[in-house]
Amino acid sequence: MSGMRRAPRPMPPRGAAAVASSPWILVSIGLGAMVVLLVIAVGAYRGPGPDFDPAPPLGAVPVPERATSAGRGASALPSQVVPGLTPRRTNPPRPAGTTLDSPRPSASAVRSSQPSRPATPTGSAPTSSAPTRAPAAPSPFEARYRVTDSFSGGFIAEVWIRNTSRRDRDWVARIEYPGGRVVTAWLEGVPQGTFRGAGGTLTYRSGPDLPAGSAVALRFHIEFASPRPASCTVSGRACTGL
Repeated sequence: MSGMRRAPRPMPPRGAAAVASSPWILVSIGLGAMVVLLVIAVGAYRGPGPDFDPAPPLGAVPVPERATSAGRGASALPSQVVPGLTPRRTNPPRPAGTTLDSPRPSASAVRSSQPSRPATPTGSAPTSSAPTRAPAAPSPFEARYRVTDSFSGGFIAEVWIRNTSRRDRDWVARIEYPGGRVVTAWLEGVPQGTFRGAGGTLTYRSGPDLPAGSAVALRFHIEFASPRPASCTVSGRACTGL
């Protein structure tokens, strides 16, 4: 064993040995690299310039500018609904002639400017304005009653009828004799009409229409009655001469 020799150890390079023996060199290299990176970062950062135009955030609604001159109304806001946002309450309309800078009237002022309805008195029912009927036009006939002849048990009477309107018209005469009896009735000198006598009541309807402005005499024979009838009308108009 004494005759064997150990192999000589390899010697490290001089540079590596110097670095290993001096750790402050590694610290200096690390600090230099950090300084270089910091300078690069500061140079890359720039503040917003005059042409900087940041984009609006997502979901924001652009608001138009207000009109500053008097007489110009404010432009309407776009009616867009943004998810997650509560719609704004609509403000009451501004009176005519005001601008955006004028104070908005309160709700009480708007209510007071509206016309108020008259209050109905308590306990009284509302009055209804029902349409009133127009009065009926008067009968266009004149009628006059008289007794022309009397005898035992009866008499002959006459109703003189005249058309006062401007056109030809028909007519109906009605004479009542309570307890009497109608024997017959006729027209003097004109075409005859029709009559009915029942229970002491004479009803006579003209034949041809009576010409405007002309007159006719209706005569009739009555028995067992007073010469003064209970009623006498011609087309709703009362007879005179009773």
